[in-house]
This record gives sequence, C-alpha cells and structure tokens, in this order.
Amino acid sequence: MKPIPREENAEKPSSGRGRGVYYSMLLHILLVLIVFVGVDWTTHREAPMPAGESQVMQATAVDAGAVAREMNKLKAAENAKQRAAEQQVKESLQRQKNEEKALEKLKVEKENLKRETAAEAQHLQAQREQLAQEKAHAVAEQKKLDEKRKADDLKQTLAKKQADAQKAQEDAKTKAVEKKKQEAADAKKKAADDKHKAEDAKKLAESKRQAAEAKALADELANEESELAAAAQGRQDQSQLARFTAAILRQVSNNFVAPDFKSGLKCTLLVRMIPGGEVVDARVVKSSGNPTFDRQAELAVRKASPLPVPDEPRLFQQMKEIQFEFDPSEGP
Repeated sequence: MKPIPREENAEKPSSGRGRGVYYSMLLHILLVLIVFVGVDWTTHREAPMPAGESQVMQATAVDAGAVAREMNKLKAAENAKQRAAEQQVKESLQRQKNEEKALEKLKVEKENLKRETAAEAQHLQAQREQLAQEKAHAVAEQKKLDEKRKADDLKQTLAKKQADAQKAQEDAKTKAVEKKKQEAADAKKKAADDKHKAEDAKKLAESKRQAAEAKALADELANEESELAAAAQGRQDQSQLARFTAAILRQVSNNFVAPDFKSGLKCTLLVRMIPGGEVVDARVVKSSGNPTFDRQAELAVRKASPLPVPDEPRLFQQMKEIQFEFDPSEGP
C-alpha cells in the first residue's frame, strides 16, 4: 500500500493559528487608521472679521454610526476569517488524524507483509531443501544405475571373451584334426603316386612287343594285390581296434572305484574322444539298474582320460566314438 501524501499547501495548526491572530491585529490597526484619516478634520476659516472680534473655529462632527457600522463589518470579516482559520485548523487536524491512521494501517500492513515475506522465505527455503534432497536422491539412484550398467557391460564383455576363447580353442582343435586328415590324405596320395611311378617305370622297361600283355598282367596283379592288401589291412585294423579297445577297458577298470556293489552288475558305455584320446563325453546308454554303479562307471572313464587310441587318423576315425560293455568283475 502506498502512503497517503500530505497536502503541500496544508499549514501546521500551531503556526497557522498564530499567523491568523497576527494578521487580524494588523488588519484592525489599518482599519482604525483608515477611519480616522477619512474623517473630515478641515477647519473652515471665515472671512476676516474686524479687529476685536473673536474667531470661532468649527469642526466637522464625526459620524459615530458610520464608524460603528464599519467596525461591525470589520468584526464580521474578522469573525469569518477566524472561523475559516479554525475550520482550516480543524480540517488540518482531521487530515493529520487520517494520515496517522493511514500510517498506522500501513505499519500494520508492513508488519503483515514482513511476516508473510518471512513465511514465504521459510517456505521457499524448505522447498529448496526438499529439491536438494530429491536431487541428491536422484543423483544417487542414477549413480546406482550407472554402476549396475557398467557391471552388466563388464559381465557381457567377459562372457563374450570367454565364448570367443572357447570358439578359438574349438577352431584350433578342428583345424588340427583337419590338418592331420590332410596330411594323411597327402601321404596316401604320395604313396599312390610313387606306386604308379614304379609301375610306369616297370612298364617302360618292358618291351614294346610285350606291352599289352604286361599291362593286362600288371592290372590283374594290381587288383589281386589290392584285394589282398585290403583284406590284410582289414584284419590288421580289426586286430588293432580290438587291442586298443581292450586297453581302454583295462584303463577304465583301473580307475573304477569298486564299493561293495552287488556282483554281476554291468552297463554299456558310449564314449566320444578327440585325437589323442581326450574324452569329451561319456555316458551310460544301457543301465546296470544301479544309478550309483552307472555314475561310478562314467566317472571311471573320465578319470582314465586320455584313453589309448591309435595315432593313425584312419584308425582313430573308427574309434573316436566307441560303445562297449563295462563289467568290472571280469578284471583288467
């Protein structure tokens, strides 16, 4: 609320009243002087009289009624001025009271505004503190989320690295197997080439006259030799496979922990290996009827790894997955 301005021309009560009395006294003195100056005091001189005659001076008489009327007018004017001055003083006092009331009201409103401002400032401070707490809580939550995301990213990175390493290892093993296969194939091809070259050299040594007969005889001999070699090789392969199978059975039996099982228990095992005899899988395909016996049989296979296998890839291909009956009662 804006303060009510004082009237610029308003006079202070005490000073205004004093000046009014002072002006009134001056006015009275001036009026009296005017009245006396206005009275005809002229001396009427008569014609000179003869010597010896006394001269009589006559004065013009003052009109007392006019003076009284003039005084009444002055008094009425003075009373009117006095009343006007008193009214002005009264109005000035009333304005002063109104201004004091307005100032008191303004003071009360100022105090109320001060209290409201303090309450609003306190409310704003509480809001700022609450916002600061909420911001700190949000920052803490964001930090937790960031840490969790970093942990998840690290976990995924580690898992990917492990998967890549495992894949690289498997690829290396596969390449090694393929390399051995290729080397075996190259050796076989070289042997065949050498054999053909020898045969060609033999044929060239033959005479032209016996070329056709020699070739036919050589082909027949070659076929017979091939069949004989294949049969011999088959028998030899079976003998080798049987020997390695027996060695595997012995090695598995040596690693079998034999608690007090019921006599006559046996199971059929399926074993998968990689070159070198490393066991990659071992499981019972035909149970003995005793789960503990079956688990011990599988464990014995894994403990016996690597198993004895032929180095020749051709034979290993026939043994990389074998199935045999395991009966510990038969002994090694």
